[in-house]
Amino acid sequence: MRVLFTVSPGLGHLFPTISLAWALRAAGHEVLVATAADGVAAAIRAGLAAVATAPATAIDAIFVGTVGEPAGRAHRMRERGRQIARAGGRTHDLLLRTFGQVSAAMADRTVRLARWWRPELVVHSRLDGTGLLVARMLDVPAVEHGFNLLREDDFAARFLPYLAEGFERHRVPLELPRRAVIHVAPPELMSGTGTGWSMRYVPYNAGGLLPDWLWEPPARPRVLVTLGTVVPRLAGVGGLTGLLASAARVDAEFVLALGEDADLASLGRLPANVRPVGWTPLHPLLASCAAVVHHGGSGTTMTALSAGVPQLVLPHGADQFVNADLVARHGVGRQSEPEEVDSELLSAVLRDRAVRGAAQATARRMGELPAPVDLVGRLVALAG
Repeated sequence: MRVLFTVSPGLGHLFPTISLAWALRAAGHEVLVATAADGVAAAIRAGLAAVATAPATAIDAIFVGTVGEPAGRAHRMRERGRQIARAGGRTHDLLLRTFGQVSAAMADRTVRLARWWRPELVVHSRLDGTGLLVARMLDVPAVEHGFNLLREDDFAARFLPYLAEGFERHRVPLELPRRAVIHVAPPELMSGTGTGWSMRYVPYNAGGLLPDWLWEPPARPRVLVTLGTVVPRLAGVGGLTGLLASAARVDAEFVLALGEDADLASLGRLPANVRPVGWTPLHPLLASCAAVVHHGGSGTTMTALSAGVPQLVLPHGADQFVNADLVARHGVGRQSEPEEVDSELLSAVLRDRAVRGAAQATARRMGELPAPVDLVGRLVALAG
């Protein structure tokens, strides 16, 4: 069986699909990834064949146009994030409009690829519309691959009008194909209503060299601090200034994982108990941590849930406020405005036994779900 994975640009959209892609490959099926920008190189590093479906500059222009010029960008991102959170557990029209534009930019090459490769099944990331387009064009099923804690029965129907440009350009009826939905968390953890196949979230954070200190027992509690891959590029790392100033007064070791390209100069001199690191796979890093402080990106949130590690979420924009609210609601962590973080809050996250117990129980529950390999048979049957 040939399976085409169509994925929105960005590691947070690609990484959750890698485990299912390799489950299909291990079962003997052919897999091809259609994505753009950062996702292309990341798919290749994951050992998968990939096709770039839009220039990175075109994708960057869409997102930069959404968040505006650098001056005041961090503030605008947070205000729009709050606006998205007020949608009440539903994907906000702002996100649908933005990813509709992204899908239009990726549509032409994805259609050409699909006509050449003729997949029998299409798996698409939640906010990718090109998968719906090519599945309807080829009359094959489409499988929506979730990456967060939202479920919405009417999501695809609400997304469809924002995809009209690509459908019309390729003379495909503006209709949904045959569909299935994969959720990557237990139903009781998810916000909203919707049916789907539950699948275990198997963290994939790319490869990387694990430093010696990581696999040695820490002398005191270790706290991971990260802002993912998008926030440092669009908003900078200034949101961590207060946290790092407070870290010096907390009896813990802080690991500052901001990637290779983040500009740390704005943070000034780091306290002695803060260790900056380059790219390090998130999942093995979390295994040695007593807590994680992060921006609320879906990939970091889901990986921390799978690891059973208490979270302190400092949302910066997009759907991060939604994730932060769900973390607090389920008792697996806390949320805060970045500028309100102090040593008392950091110490409280480390000491809170109720939060730690809830986080560990959530990880056990997530581990009970079917693994990606267990869904391969259902996907084959869906494709007929």
